Amino acid sequence: MTLARNLMVKRQKKLISSSISVLNFFAMKRFLFLSILFLNFTISQVFSIQPIEPSTDTIKVKPIEKYWKFTGNTSLNFNQVSFSNWASGGSDALSGTAGLTLNANYKRKSLAFENTGIFFYGLIDSQDKGLMKMEDRLELNSKLDYKAVDSWHYSLLSSLKSQFAPGFSYPDKTHPVSRFFAPAYLTLSLGMDYTPVKYFSLFLSPASGKFTFVLDQNLADAGAFGVRPAVKDAQGNILYHGEPVKPELGITLNTKIKYEIFKNVILDSKLNLYDNYLDEDVSNRWNVDVDWENNINFVINSVISSTFNSRMLYDNNIMIPLYDMINGVRTKVGQGPRLQIKEAFGIGMVMKLGDRKKKN
Repeated sequence: MTLARNLMVKRQKKLISSSISVLNFFAMKRFLFLSILFLNFTISQVFSIQPIEPSTDTIKVKPIEKYWKFTGNTSLNFNQVSFSNWASGGSDALSGTAGLTLNANYKRKSLAFENTGIFFYGLIDSQDKGLMKMEDRLELNSKLDYKAVDSWHYSLLSSLKSQFAPGFSYPDKTHPVSRFFAPAYLTLSLGMDYTPVKYFSLFLSPASGKFTFVLDQNLADAGAFGVRPAVKDAQGNILYHGEPVKPELGITLNTKIKYEIFKNVILDSKLNLYDNYLDEDVSNRWNVDVDWENNINFVINSVISSTFNSRMLYDNNIMIPLYDMINGVRTKVGQGPRLQIKEAFGIGMVMKLGDRKKKN
C-alpha cells in the first residue's frame, strides 16, 4: 500500500514537472515572438523616417563699402647738359627734381571730401653759378562738397601753399628772399561748385579769406610779399616791426580741367583768381591775383612719363627786383609788380601708390 502510494506520488510529480516544462517552453516562445515583433516594428519605424535635406537658401552678405580712397604717385626727373669745345658757348649743368603727390578722398551719398598734398623739390648744379634751388613746392588742398541740385554743390575750400628751403636772388646767396612759411598763403573759401562733366569744375566764392604769412622778421620788416613793413625813424631805426600776417577778404574764382586730349596725353589745368575788395589801398581793389598752372603729361608706359609744366603768377603786392646791366655789371635799378613765369620740361620715372583695381 505504501509502495503504491509512493509510485503514485512520483508519477504526479513527474507529470507536474512535465507540465511546468511545457508551460516554460511556450512562455519563452511567446517572449521571443514578442521580442522579434517589437524589434521589427522599431526597425520599420527607423527606416521610414525621411532624411532632412539641407536648405538651399543662402544668406547674402553685403560687402563692406569703402568710403575712403587713398592714391598717389612719386616722380623722379633728371636733366643733364654737357658741352665740350662748343663754339656757341654754354656751361655744363645737372638738375634733378623729386616729387610726391598724395590723395585721400571720401565719398558717401551726397557728401564728398577731397584732400591733396603736393611736395616737390629740385636742384640744379651749373658750372658757372653753382648749386641753386630749381623747384620748391609745399601745397595742401582740401575740398568739402555737399550736393545741392543737379551739377551744383555747396563747397568749402582750404588751400595752404609755401616752400621748404630758403630761396635767393642768384648770384647773391647770402640774403634770402624767401624761407619756410615766408611766404605762406592760406585761403579759406565758402561758395558753390559747378561740375557739369567729370573733367571740368568751376568754383565761385563771394566770401573768401586769404592770409599771407611772412614768418621771417627781416622779410616782414622789409614789407616782403605785401605785409605791412616796419616803421622806422629818420635814422632808419625800427620803431615797430613789420607785421608777419596780412589778412584779406575777397572773392575767389577757381576752374579745373583734367582731360585726355590725345591717347596717353593728359592736360591738367588749374586757374585761381582772387580779388581783395576790402584792400586799404582803394586803387588796388581791382588788381586780381592770378595763379594759372598747366601740366601736360605724356604717358610713355606704366613707369616712364614726360611732363611739361608752366605756371604764371601775378600779385600786385609782390615787388619783383628789376635789374639792368651797368658797366657790364648786373645792377638792381628798382622793383615793382611783374608777371612771374616758370616753365619746366622733364622725363623721368613715376610710381603709382594706393588702391589698385583687382582683376576678376
